[in-house]
Amino acid sequence: MMEEYSEKKLEEILNRVYKWSIEFSKSRFFRKLTEVEKREAEFIITSFAEYMYVYHGLPPEKWNEKALEECCLYTLPRKISAGESYFKSISPVLSAFFTFLDEKNLLKNALKLKRKVRKIRERIISNGMNPRYWGPAKLFIMTLLASRIDITNEKEIKKILRLLHQSIISSNSLNNFKT
Repeated sequence: MMEEYSEKKLEEILNRVYKWSIEFSKSRFFRKLTEVEKREAEFIITSFAEYMYVYHGLPPEKWNEKALEECCLYTLPRKISAGESYFKSISPVLSAFFTFLDEKNLLKNALKLKRKVRKIRERIISNGMNPRYWGPAKLFIMTLLASRIDITNEKEIKKILRLLHQSIISSNSLNNFKT
């Protein structure tokens, strides 16, 4: 059952999950991750928690396998503009994190979540790297990155947006002319 969205509740969730992730980063479960997975861990954990609440209406105590699958296979690939290392790291990081949460009795169904995220590992990677699953903003950013455009350069982005805008106007003008 989805909760009504609240900025205050989101902040509380993110603070709680951040504290968990700090504890997790000191655990033996974290130490078993690869260096890449360790670098991605905080972003994966916080983005997962945020999107589970914002898009699925679920605080950690209500996380379930169905929502985890939906979030990892569709929401994160649609929204997170990240490279392959992020999507390859989701399953191992969340798996280790859920094991940690279970051991500390912080999340009652953590082992079920761990099994589910392991089961869908390959699909997470596949969907995350497939433009078919990307939202429009991610598609735009990933196209810029693939074109080696510096997305931190405001002048370059404005130039691209002007060209895109002109292209859309030209396309609409041609369509209006044809009818």
